[in-house]
Amino acid sequence: MAIIICVLTNSNDAGAQQYKLRQTNGMMGMKSETTIYVKGMRKRTEAAGMMGMAAPPVTIEQCDLQRTIKINDKKKLYFIEPFTKETEEIIDEDVKPAVKTKPVTTESKEKITPQKGGIITMWYRITDTGERKKIYGFNARHVWTYQKMKPSPDACYMKDSMIIKTDGWYIDLPQFNCPVRYRPAPRMTPNERPKPDCKDRFITRRSGKGKLGFPLTETTTIIMGNQSSQTSEFETSIETLELSTVKLDSMLFEIPIGYTETMNEEDLQEKFDMGDMMNQAKKMYAENENQSSILSEQKKSGMIRIGVYEPTGDGVQQASELQQHEVRTLSGGKIEAVSITSEADARKYNCDYTLATDFIKIKQGGKVGGLLKAIKNADPNAASSFNIDANMTLVKLSDGTIRLQPKVSGKYDGKIDEAAKKSLDDGCRQIMSELH
Repeated sequence: MAIIICVLTNSNDAGAQQYKLRQTNGMMGMKSETTIYVKGMRKRTEAAGMMGMAAPPVTIEQCDLQRTIKINDKKKLYFIEPFTKETEEIIDEDVKPAVKTKPVTTESKEKITPQKGGIITMWYRITDTGERKKIYGFNARHVWTYQKMKPSPDACYMKDSMIIKTDGWYIDLPQFNCPVRYRPAPRMTPNERPKPDCKDRFITRRSGKGKLGFPLTETTTIIMGNQSSQTSEFETSIETLELSTVKLDSMLFEIPIGYTETMNEEDLQEKFDMGDMMNQAKKMYAENENQSSILSEQKKSGMIRIGVYEPTGDGVQQASELQQHEVRTLSGGKIEAVSITSEADARKYNCDYTLATDFIKIKQGGKVGGLLKAIKNADPNAASSFNIDANMTLVKLSDGTIRLQPKVSGKYDGKIDEAAKKSLDDGCRQIMSELH
């Protein structure tokens, strides 16, 4: 469930600015990763599946052609969705509200087939907090949004009211801008489908002079229902792991050759594996239970507990995943490791030591000019070899003295995340050897 917002200027392919972003999308404790490519006035989004569900279709937003292409590579099908604005918009400002509608002529009325449907009223407010900070070299602004949708009893698009609150940081990507879409996807059961002969009328009341843009981080709270006992609430999030300038092939933003167009968007959907979904849920629950049991109990006699911070470095990828890798690697024998975010956490969980890791340099082997200022500049899917330098610092919590400072330096093979984990293994082995 998402609201897509972008910003647009004219551009040509030769001088188009090009970006690659990697983002994590969180929902109800689950996370998946999305890769976004932007070139001039076009954007390509590739999202991973979550909890047994197949990955959603690839989307290509062609702002210059005012349309979105949705692609299923497995079925070699694509669906074209033109940009349309199907709402009447009332702008609530200090002046008299103005209703923007396109009048329907008598001639066009005669050609319209009568359809069932109701009215869905949407209230939308954008608030710029005034806060600014640099993120990946861009000037990011802190913006809050509030959206409420209320359907009439005879509406077919949705039956329950919905409130969406978003807290995010946004930037402007030069040359790229697409229309604002206020309307999120409707909540439907697996057997429910929108009826073609039922079409609602949408009215948007917009207030606030804040400006959104391209989201780098977002936390969204969605409240479904009518504030009764049936109300449900859940949270989604977006976090950017990488934003870099790259050279992109223009064909990434075109309909693939040999693919067939479908007139029914549902043809793109894949079935999800309920068994795989349950197995992943059980695995995640077991991992959370194991971590909770370690954190909640007092440290056993004779055990050494290490609080592990997330590794740092200029734009280091998957910091939380690397942190968990260190925790798993260090745990064994008389050592147990836990994840922490602060010294206060370490004291709360009765840690004997804290461990901080800082990646100093990653250089891709066998490539001229391959110095990567940060892990973020490498393609995470490219298997290669990397020269990695990292410093690890083990501090005794009781007096703040440094017990050990392993220095990792070497050449490690594999994809970039795999190489980073192998380098951490070397440092963890030094620590375990010292403490056992």
